[in-house]
Amino acid sequence: MSKTGSTTITRKRQSSRGGPVLTIGGEPQPGAAGTYPVHNPARPAEIVGHAPAADRAQLDAAVAAARRAAPAWRALGVAERVSALSAAATAAAAQLTARDGARLYTREHGKVLSEANFEISTGPGLAALIGSMAQAALAPEQVDPRSAYPRLQREPFGVAALVLPFNWPLALTMTKLTSALSAGNTAVVKVPPTCPLAALELAGALAAALPPGVVNVLAGPGSDLAQALVTHSGIDLISLTGGVGTGRAVMAAAAARLTPVLLELGGNDAAIIAPDLAVSDELVERLVTAAYTTGGQVCMAIKRLYAAAERTAELAEAVLARCEREVIGDGLADETTLGPLHTAAGRNRVAALVDDARARGASVRTAGRVRDADADAGGYFMLPTVVTDLAPDSALTTEEQFGPVLPIFGYDDLDDAVTAANATEFGLTASVWTGDEALADRVVSQLVAGTVSVNCHGLAAQDPRLPFGGCGQSGIGRELGVEGIRAFTQPRTFVRHPVPR
Repeated sequence: MSKTGSTTITRKRQSSRGGPVLTIGGEPQPGAAGTYPVHNPARPAEIVGHAPAADRAQLDAAVAAARRAAPAWRALGVAERVSALSAAATAAAAQLTARDGARLYTREHGKVLSEANFEISTGPGLAALIGSMAQAALAPEQVDPRSAYPRLQREPFGVAALVLPFNWPLALTMTKLTSALSAGNTAVVKVPPTCPLAALELAGALAAALPPGVVNVLAGPGSDLAQALVTHSGIDLISLTGGVGTGRAVMAAAAARLTPVLLELGGNDAAIIAPDLAVSDELVERLVTAAYTTGGQVCMAIKRLYAAAERTAELAEAVLARCEREVIGDGLADETTLGPLHTAAGRNRVAALVDDARARGASVRTAGRVRDADADAGGYFMLPTVVTDLAPDSALTTEEQFGPVLPIFGYDDLDDAVTAANATEFGLTASVWTGDEALADRVVSQLVAGTVSVNCHGLAAQDPRLPFGGCGQSGIGRELGVEGIRAFTQPRTFVRHPVPR
């Protein structure tokens, strides 16, 4: 036995029929470094399964397989690649559904079963939509329509390293792979260490439905494997979705070889309720969904809520009253509406932010209940929390909480709310809620974020036909839309002059 960080790795090999496997060059493989346990965040003593741990030789083999597959995959052309990807996505989602992948995913992640099913079911449609935009996104551009020269063509980078986060890894498997592969790249996928099992199955099924080596799938505990992947000399592009600290580390590692990076990182997203909008049941329902889905572990969730000072008390009471209906517990239980946070470290960090706010004079209130059957299971549960009277310079104001905690701030003047919303290092998403179209147009033009929405926020405001990403500490580059496909390409300019005489 050996240890990576605090995780024990057992030197035990698994067959493709005996447990999850890696996929390298089209072949399922056990982890050469053994396996490591994956725990259920609703009852941490429960081992959901054992994930294969790749060693450095398998990483080298995966990159080499992707490089061997790259010329033939690129030569297929956009239409053929998109057709193959669409068929592969449909087959992979069907296989995961048939193998009860949603239950596996809920057990290793914690999210409620309905959300796990939703994430799996949307994969084929997401892949088809991205594929439908690829032909136009990758078409050569001619300066003069009467001549083939000069022109611009978008070429694949080569081998893309795709590093998945824990919160929505199945959806992002589809997003990243469809964009990268439709552009002509091959890929090495690194699944999240703390919930790798369903992602291994999905990405492995995609790999099996495509030519060998086009998709290679690796897993491992801790951050060592990801670090080795992003610094590998055979990687031409890195796409990461994760936290800001991880993004900075990846960017620093990539700098040694000037490897291009696409980073979709965190957010401290603000929502502003304009003075004209009354507190209604529908408004509160939308706000609660945008703030607390996946236990607030969503990069584009509402992290700060601003309302006119005279309405903050009413709004806070309404949000708490709505959250009283939340049942926190095992995501497989029918009555559960909100699962645990994914890790103990994540739960403890959010709790520390709340404790700091309380110590500095903020009002902290919770709502909902933990399911009786889960109360003594030791799960990483947190009740939906509303914080008011929060100091503007508190950590809960300036940092991303990534948990079921909603700070509500009052403002006297709408312009002050806009200024406060923009007073952050992040810039992922923001929203304004109003029935005044002129006011909405004015505020959205002032909010600094990659996506700015009106009367919606979070997942409800995401349109896969449009690019998604942020500015500042929220990342570099875009996913989804035409720009998301083009992000996996580099432009090449072709010029021709007459033959010299």
